[in-house]
Amino acid sequence: MLASPLRLPGVVSVRRPNRTLIRVVVIAVSLATVGLIGLAGLDYWRVGRISHSCQTHAKWQRDAALVLSGAPALRRTRVAVRAWRGGHLPRIFISGAGSGGDNAEGLARQASAELGVPARVFTTERRATSTADNLAFSCPLLRKAGATHVALVTDRWHMARAMASANALCPPVKFCALPADSALTPHHHRQETLALLVYQLTGNAAWFF
Repeated sequence: MLASPLRLPGVVSVRRPNRTLIRVVVIAVSLATVGLIGLAGLDYWRVGRISHSCQTHAKWQRDAALVLSGAPALRRTRVAVRAWRGGHLPRIFISGAGSGGDNAEGLARQASAELGVPARVFTTERRATSTADNLAFSCPLLRKAGATHVALVTDRWHMARAMASANALCPPVKFCALPADSALTPHHHRQETLALLVYQLTGNAAWFF
């Protein structure tokens, strides 16, 4: 019979760390880091590129356009109005609280006054203060209107995050991209890559779209 280890009074025995558990944790953290870096690289590549374009052929059709506010001089709204004039869609939804003339109602009024679009063509969503809000708050309006295939209008550099949010937050509506041309600056590229990654990690954007 083996003798038990001698324990001296006042001495606390220290258990050795579980090396297997440490290895598992290290491997898991390493894989997560590699995955995160890979996703960030993929997102960087996605920003500024247009997938699922609406304009696949000359006579493309959608139930409506959804314009995300945030661009001066009606830059995004004009894209939707051109599609409406071309007979590609019958209605235009505009989303965003904005400020001044950039809010949804202001953009609709300005488009009616300056571009000659009847007010009845527009439906506005006035609460959104972020891209995620744009999709979350507009989706019920689109569904209520029976719009199941929608042209999403925003700047080219913003389109990747907008489409990823649409896929995550507004099923079963199907979206295609109808971008407003705008320069993809290095600042926009970095900003949108980070924003898209954060949206994906917080459930506000699809990982694959």
